This record gives sequence, structure tokens and C-alpha cells, in this order.
Amino acid sequence: MQGFTVYCYLLSFREVIPTEGILLLMVFVYSVSLVFGYLLEKYFRMPWMFAPLFFGLGLSATGLFEPVVESEIFNTLENIGMFFLLFLIGFNLNLRKIERLKKYVLAGALSIIAFEGLFVSLVLYFIFPAEIDYSYPVALITALSFATVGEAVLLPILSEFKIVKTDFGQLTLGIGTLDDIIEVLMLSSVAVMLSYVPRLRVQSLPPPEHVFLGLAVIVITASILLKLGRIIKLLLEKKSPPPFVYFILTMLTYFSFITLGYHFCESLAAVGAIFGGMVLRGMLPKERLYQNERAVEFLGYVFLSPIFFFGVGASASLSSVFSAPLLTITVAIAAVAAKCVASFILLHRLLGVKFSLLAGLGLNVRFSTGLIVNLILLKSGLISLSLYSALVATAVVLNPLIITAYSWKLVREKPP
Repeated sequence: MQGFTVYCYLLSFREVIPTEGILLLMVFVYSVSLVFGYLLEKYFRMPWMFAPLFFGLGLSATGLFEPVVESEIFNTLENIGMFFLLFLIGFNLNLRKIERLKKYVLAGALSIIAFEGLFVSLVLYFIFPAEIDYSYPVALITALSFATVGEAVLLPILSEFKIVKTDFGQLTLGIGTLDDIIEVLMLSSVAVMLSYVPRLRVQSLPPPEHVFLGLAVIVITASILLKLGRIIKLLLEKKSPPPFVYFILTMLTYFSFITLGYHFCESLAAVGAIFGGMVLRGMLPKERLYQNERAVEFLGYVFLSPIFFFGVGASASLSSVFSAPLLTITVAIAAVAAKCVASFILLHRLLGVKFSLLAGLGLNVRFSTGLIVNLILLKSGLISLSLYSALVATAVVLNPLIITAYSWKLVREKPP
């Protein structure tokens, strides 16, 4: 009886005032993130950020908080969360480290991700063309963005088994690092593609040349600031300003680059966020980098990411997944098979048959930031709700299965 009363109380929030509803929703989101996030991290080795995603999936099926989730206030909060996660990708993008990667790792990363992107895109284009608006470029961008690796999920497992410095560990993390570059390229491609779609052009989107101009302005501005960043870094080291200066500088850089991108095209705001993160890293002194990293990660991962991941789950449709299970199953099989085959072809001489296949299996672990491009495609009407829901469901279902098999094999045998 008490449970029914609680349900009726929640049901009343179908018509709740957005601000009041958002405050209550955030209480639930953070509560679920705390309790179920802890359980996911401890017992399933999954990032705690999947907890609000699961919660969003559950609420999407019930319709609770629907007016709140569809409100402009929530949409703004979700976008700020998404932009900050992209800002973190740029902030953590160590270009010097990527330059030092062996050619073998570079070739492996590009080949494995490209192979999955090509294979899955062909499956979508020829078997499910309606889901990608009968457009192969949309299918390719969808597949490539979905092919990115959740190295943040694999790192704790590799560390626990003390194999980070092995060939197996370095290849896995190297490929995971390089795919962040691919995510930047995919976001840029989406921004340009939207301006070429005739029915979206009607929705007052800017012409292609305007988008290219915006992209060029962002890249040039970031390049100039990265050059000036050395001067700013020396100035900050010499003056030793109070801590608040670094935090305000972080927020100033974040909002400046988002605004710069947004000025040209809404989709370029996401690209601007990534370049903003790269610029901030180039301006911070080494002794302040770790401390500021913690502050940036608190804002991105703890404060804003639960709202974004909840929105990712709430945007999906469980009914679409259950009504079209073949789509989800096909995407999952195609993605896993493509990475395992590509990994075997490229790495079997170095790692052997078993561990080349295991590396391919591990590279199928998805981190939810990889769904950002797909969410933008969904909101732009370029992919269907069924396909987006299938991609979310594939990431949610495959992760625990892959992590379990991955850990089980590493317990029994050490890789080269």
C-alpha cells in the first residue's frame, strides 16, 4: 500500500512545474547514482555513470517526469553536461603522448575502428536503411562513433592484473587513447553534414560554407591560444595567483569556446567544447595541473554527467528495443565480430590467436560518451529512435558480459 502511495505521488509529477520537478528529479538521479553506482563499480566493474543511464531507461518506459525531461530547463542542463564531458575529452587529450605512440599502435587503432565502422555501416545501410534516413554517410558516422572504446572502463582491470605495461595493455590503452581523435572528427563531420541535408536546411540551419568557416575559426583560435598558452603558463607560474583564478579560468575557457562554436552553428558548440579543453590544458602550469584536473573532473563527472547520462537513457525507448529486437541483436553481433576479426588480423602475430581475439573483445567495451554523437544525430532526425535505442541497449547489455569474460580469461592466463 505504501509503495502504491509513493507511485501515485511520483505520477503526480507528470504535470509538475518544471523547476520543482527538476529539483526532485535531480534528487532521484543523484540518489540512484550513489547507491547503484557503488554496486556497479564494486560488483560489475562498470562505471558508476551507467546507473543514471539505467534509471533514465526505466523512467522512459513509465513516462514519469516526462514533462520535466522535455522542458527547456532540463534540456539546457543536459546540454551543459554533454559539453563538459566533451570539454573533458579535450582536456585529457595528450597530443604528445599520441605522437609518441608506435606506428604499430597507430595503424592498429585506425584499422580496427575503421573496420568496425565500415562493416557496421554497411549492415545498417543494406539491412536497416530506413533507420539511417537512407544515407550511407549517416550510417558511417553512426558506426564510427559507436566504435569508440571505453578505455576508462578497461584501465582499472588492466591495472588490477598488473598488465598495463605489457604489449597487450599498451595496445589496448593506445587504441583507446587514439579513438578520442576519431570522436572529434565525427563531431566535426556531423556539424558539416547537418548543413547539407535539405530538409534540415529548412529548419534555419546555416549554409555549409558558414559551418566550414566556424570550424576554421575554432581551430585557428585554439591553435593561437595553444601558442600563447606557454606565455600564460609562465605568467601563472611566476605570479602564483590564488586558487580561484584557475577555477574561473576553467569556466571562462569552457563557456568561451562553446559560445564561439554556437555562434556559427549549434552542432559546432560540441566541437568548440573539445578544443576548449585542449586549450585549458595548454595554459595550466604543471604543478597546478593535477589539482585543477580534480576540479574539472568533479564538475564534469560528478556534478553534470549524471544529468547527461540520465538524459541519454530517457531519450531511448525500451518499447522500440523490444518491438525490434533484431536491430539490437544485429548491431551487437556486427560490432563484436568486426572488432574481433580486425584485432585477430592485425595482432595475432604479436599477441597470439587467443589474446588477439581477447583484445578485440575488450575493445568492444563502450563508455557512454561515445553515444554523444548518436544523440546529436537522433535530435537532428538523421537516425531513428529505434536505432538510437538499439545502440544504447547494445552498450548497456554488452559491457557487463564483455567485462566478465575479459576478467575471467586474464585471471587464468597472463598476456604477452
